[in-house]
Amino acid sequence: MFRRFILVCLPSLSASVSLADSSAWNCKQDAQTKQWVCLGDTSQKAVAESEPSASIPIKPLAEPAPAVIEPVKPELAKPDVRIQPIEKKPLSIPRAESITPIPPVTVKACDSEKSCASRKLPLPPFETQDHSFRLLAPIFDHEQERVFYNLYGQLKHDPWENCLSLTNTPRSWAADHALRNQSPLEVTSNYSEIFDNEIGTYSGQVQMDRADQHAEAHIANYDSVSQTLDLHGDVYYSEDEIALHSDTASLQLDSDQATLRDTLFIYPSTPLRGLAKAVYRDSQTLSHYKDVTYTSCKPGNQDWAIHASELKLNKETGKGSAKHTWLEFKGVPVFYSPYLAFPADNRRLSGFLAPSFGNTQTSGFNIMVPYYWNIAPNYDATLSPRYFTKRGVLLGGDFRYLSEQSRGIISAEYMPEDSILNTDRYQGSLKHTTIFTPNLSANLDLNYVSDKNYFAELGNALSFPNFSFVKSEANVNYVRPGMSFMTRVESYQTIDASLKGGQIPYRRLPQVNLSFNHSFATPIALDTLFETEMVNFQHGSLVNGQRFNIKPSISVPLQTASTYVTPKLAVQHTQYWLNNPNPGLSSELDRTLPIVSVDSGLFLEREVTIADTGLVHTLEPRLFYLYIPKTDQSQIPLFDTSVYDFWYSSMFRENRFSGSDRIQDANQITAALTTRLVEPSTGLERLRFSIGEIFYFRNREVTLCGEYPSSFCAISPVETATQSPLATELSSQLTRHISIDGGLQWDPDTNSIVRGKAALHFVNQPDQIINLGYLYRLNPLIPDRSNDITQSDISFRWPIYDNWYGVGRWQYSWLYNNTQDGFIGVEKENCCWRFRVIYRSYLNSLNPVIDANQQLSNYVVEGTQQSGVFFQIELKGLTGIGEKLDNFFESSIYGYRKPD
Repeated sequence: MFRRFILVCLPSLSASVSLADSSAWNCKQDAQTKQWVCLGDTSQKAVAESEPSASIPIKPLAEPAPAVIEPVKPELAKPDVRIQPIEKKPLSIPRAESITPIPPVTVKACDSEKSCASRKLPLPPFETQDHSFRLLAPIFDHEQERVFYNLYGQLKHDPWENCLSLTNTPRSWAADHALRNQSPLEVTSNYSEIFDNEIGTYSGQVQMDRADQHAEAHIANYDSVSQTLDLHGDVYYSEDEIALHSDTASLQLDSDQATLRDTLFIYPSTPLRGLAKAVYRDSQTLSHYKDVTYTSCKPGNQDWAIHASELKLNKETGKGSAKHTWLEFKGVPVFYSPYLAFPADNRRLSGFLAPSFGNTQTSGFNIMVPYYWNIAPNYDATLSPRYFTKRGVLLGGDFRYLSEQSRGIISAEYMPEDSILNTDRYQGSLKHTTIFTPNLSANLDLNYVSDKNYFAELGNALSFPNFSFVKSEANVNYVRPGMSFMTRVESYQTIDASLKGGQIPYRRLPQVNLSFNHSFATPIALDTLFETEMVNFQHGSLVNGQRFNIKPSISVPLQTASTYVTPKLAVQHTQYWLNNPNPGLSSELDRTLPIVSVDSGLFLEREVTIADTGLVHTLEPRLFYLYIPKTDQSQIPLFDTSVYDFWYSSMFRENRFSGSDRIQDANQITAALTTRLVEPSTGLERLRFSIGEIFYFRNREVTLCGEYPSSFCAISPVETATQSPLATELSSQLTRHISIDGGLQWDPDTNSIVRGKAALHFVNQPDQIINLGYLYRLNPLIPDRSNDITQSDISFRWPIYDNWYGVGRWQYSWLYNNTQDGFIGVEKENCCWRFRVIYRSYLNSLNPVIDANQQLSNYVVEGTQQSGVFFQIELKGLTGIGEKLDNFFESSIYGYRKPD
């Protein structure tokens, strides 16, 4: 970041202080006021005398012109440089053209609003941190902090204004070079002298302004022959991209060379600030610095800093190097390197990355030190060796590639010998995407792991998988308006020890889907849909086969502003070819069923006033009728079919089974009502309540049971009830920060609550988050309640003191009286660093507890309680080490947003 400051600063500084050739001046003295006016180009048109006096221009000419005495003009047409003397006593030097001071003039109006923008920031009282507990001396002394404070005040915008914002939207700090080229350079000083029409000397409160550029110094010397500009004494320079202070600055304008001594700087875009004992600009692309120190901390804060005895930057190659570099944090040195190489811009450079640490009960303490290898502009690799104190060395890495049409990543890990298991362990993956055309694409996602406990034991408590299978897939997709085509192959590897045999999913080798849809603009609108599917299912221990499914449908959407009725007719035909059917069962099966449905509803609204607040109240009744005749499907195996969980939204499905191996028999009507209270001025949905129930006109005899045994049979018995549980849902945005979500299901046949959920969210970004949740689910098919769910969920992020926050989550099972998953920790953040540490306890290594006659529905699994401690520290603008806890918090705490 420090390198960008120099690369931006010096070209801008040299451009902002270039002066005119003094030999081209045309100077005149007023006979009455004794004031001198020096004109530039004598070919300029005369200016009306009625304009107010403002400035004195200096503009270079091709040929020197002799001095001519003229009366003072009230104002010049196009001032290039304004010299505004303050002292009334003239300064006379031999062989020099003495300019008699004139009274201060009124500053002229700006030409544009953009150039008139205020440069100064409102400054709070000057304060510095208490360094009494530092092991080392303060990074910047009191006087340097005061200079930083003044530089900070000269910027248009506060570089650290978003440093604690979660969105952290970066401000654009790019300078408007076009405005600079069009704006005049104005110079104001107490005294100004020109020697031999070649050397200009300005002294006493020298100020130079052009567009966003502003410079101050005690003395400024400019030699038009050697193109040298020297600034001395409290040199301040600021613009949109940089602000700096130096004791002296010497610039060779024609060769882009410069030397600055004892320089302090602020670079807003990162943001960062620092100092350098000396800055040498050798050319337009090469520069080096002595005794450099920089930090991203706001003026007044010195929590961390990087020090280097020498720093070199090469803009052409995009590389930088530093000697004797060391990092201090809170006054304590924490890192040293005799030599470092790093990228000087956005170009990638090979080198070591920040290490990460972790600790788990199963593998012990582990450390990883990644190395990045920049192979080519479109190829790179990261080598990530990791050491586990209990298991040994794990070698890992990934390789990335990019082409005009494709991109991908290959990852692999290998442990030569696990010290506990005495065996080799490994895992690999390949992810590839090719976009042939805007409509045609292909994807490849291959994964393999050596054993079921690989992720649980060689990952960490943050990466513990919440999935039971590792999926590998390859697909080709073609999509255009009115048509979609997809073909894929798919396979699964089980990593859940509790799943055996028939509970492992089928492989799809391959699956082909093709669908068409079209809406006809006839007097009565018609929507048509044509869906087809062909799949080849393979399994190691179950029946294999192919399935062809076709489902055309037509619907007539009839609607007005407040009503809608949509009748729909579909026909679904399914054909099976089985390779190894059970004895006595056919190898070819087919099934054809019509599906008739009518969906209808009303939308009614009125304006109401509640607690002096204007709201829109809606009533939305809905009726959904469904008819599907019964057909015997018991000889059809279950390739990819199960039963949907029952909630309010599922009452409007055409099929309560997932997949195509079962189509429910139905003669039923769903009656539902939704009401809302909406605040029209803000769009907030203050209240939403939905209630509904299905009324059955016959028993549902199609189940997941059949001639082919399935562990899903027990969760799908014949249903004889005349009505479903009464399902309700409630949500409310009470305020912009408080919301409520909930749902309840009551079974009228058993007069009991069978499902329930409730959640309260308080989110006051970015500091205060509290979430309270409860989930209840009764499984009436298991009398001993071993398959029920009764669980609470609490998560939070809350300020403690001085930007310290407590974070945590606790998921507790009230049925088994133990913690399913939980973590507690703290995080600290300010404008220059961020720190997080947590302790996590969780269940891992799930194992089934099962009798020989039990099926899936009443499986009971037991897990091993494990724990781990994890931390992350990030020095803003530099790097970070440890686990990426911000990603973990974002997925675990509702409302938490990680910084961008």
